[in-house]
Amino acid sequence: IPPADDPLLHYLTSALTKDGHRSKAARLVSRTLLHIHTSTRAPPMPIVREAILTASPAIKLGSHRYGTKTLQVPYALTEKQRIHAGVKAILAASQSRPGKSVDIRLARELIGVLQGESNATVEKGRLHKLAMVNR
Repeated sequence: IPPADDPLLHYLTSALTKDGHRSKAARLVSRTLLHIHTSTRAPPMPIVREAILTASPAIKLGSHRYGTKTLQVPYALTEKQRIHAGVKAILAASQSRPGKSVDIRLARELIGVLQGESNATVEKGRLHKLAMVNR
C-alpha cells in the first residue's frame, strides 16, 4: 500500500468523499488499490497514475455566442484540470460497471482504462473529436 500522503490518492479520496465521510472514502481507495494489486499482481500506484492520465482529456468545450449563433470553442486544460476531469470521467464510468461495491467497480474501471475497454476513454475520444471539428 502506498503512502497516504500521495497527492493523487488524496485527490481521488476527495472525489469519492460524500457528506463529509472522508474516512469511508479513504477506506474505499485503499480497498481499490488492494483489488488492483490482487488482480494484476503489480504495484497499484503506477496503474492508477497511468489510468488517470490516459482518461484525462487535454481540452474542454465552452460555449461562445456570436450574435444569434452559439458555438462550441475548445479550451486547453491545465494539468490539475486534466487530472480532475480524468478522475471524474473514471468515477462516472465506474458507476455503469457491474459489481456490488464501489471499490471493485472502480478497480475494474481503472484496469479497463489501460486495456482500452472503458467508457472514460470513449468519452475522451468523443470530446477530442468534437474539439477538432469546432476548432
